Amino acid sequence: MERGKFLDLVIAGPDMSGTSTQIGDIVNYFKKKNLAVRDLRGTEIDALFHAEIFRLLNSKFSSVSELPEHIRNYFLFKTYKLMSGGGTNQDLQIASCVRNNVTTYIDPNSADVWIMEEPTKRGAGQLNRTIEQNRSQFGDEMNPIAAALAHQAYRTDEFLRFRKAFRGNNKIIIRSRSEESACYQILDSQFLQNGISMEDYLNLPGHKIAFKNSPTNIFVVCGPEDWTTQDYLKLKSQRSNGRAIDDYESNAEYQVLVNKRYASNWIDELYEKGCAIHGGIVPEITRFNIYDSKGQIKEKIISKLETIL
Repeated sequence: MERGKFLDLVIAGPDMSGTSTQIGDIVNYFKKKNLAVRDLRGTEIDALFHAEIFRLLNSKFSSVSELPEHIRNYFLFKTYKLMSGGGTNQDLQIASCVRNNVTTYIDPNSADVWIMEEPTKRGAGQLNRTIEQNRSQFGDEMNPIAAALAHQAYRTDEFLRFRKAFRGNNKIIIRSRSEESACYQILDSQFLQNGISMEDYLNLPGHKIAFKNSPTNIFVVCGPEDWTTQDYLKLKSQRSNGRAIDDYESNAEYQVLVNKRYASNWIDELYEKGCAIHGGIVPEITRFNIYDSKGQIKEKIISKLETIL
């Protein structure tokens, strides 16, 4: 099986590894090369911004957040009106890069580079961000099996709506995490006894799609394999910057397990198994030191990216 000419790059790592910063650096890199970048991260409204119906608004901007305030307010008003059935024959549905009767069309060729994230802030990803990562807020306990089920659901959604078209049109895809978040969900006899089994994880419907259409490359920013809870807690105190901490981030032992999986060949073996079962190609995995400065990580990531390109 051969790859297309597309690049499907995942930026991964345990919590506090700085995936948003690294994606920002990559976005700026491509913009400096005068490539058109569109950012699909965010809610369904953020996705609809890229639809053909709004091409007069979106042609010069990568995302809603870049719009001047008066234009943004107009876009939000117009979107609300169309989504609520504003008396036209152009009522908005959910966005996709497929022309059909159930979605609003985005042209995959309207950009060279597409930015995505996991979990998404729409569909089943919203369930993950709101419930699965914050079950304590609802008087419940962390449930990795429920999380795995929700994750696999939006992987089907995002692939059929967007990634399939991007790959088919040889686009550059930059994603924050992917099915490698199995690091957070697959059982461990000592530290994650309520996790999902490797076999069950790999055979969920969304993961059949995910491993058949695996990333071309994964950049992992992580600590050493022998990271301790004290190491994680120190890093969290330096990087949390007063932000709200979810259940995953507050569990130091859990984060140490996740980091060990990212830092070791555990994740390599995950892809070897998943791709062998479902017919995908094992991605190239490159690791970066979580203790390097932001500038050092940026320099190393861009250097590796240029080598790939």
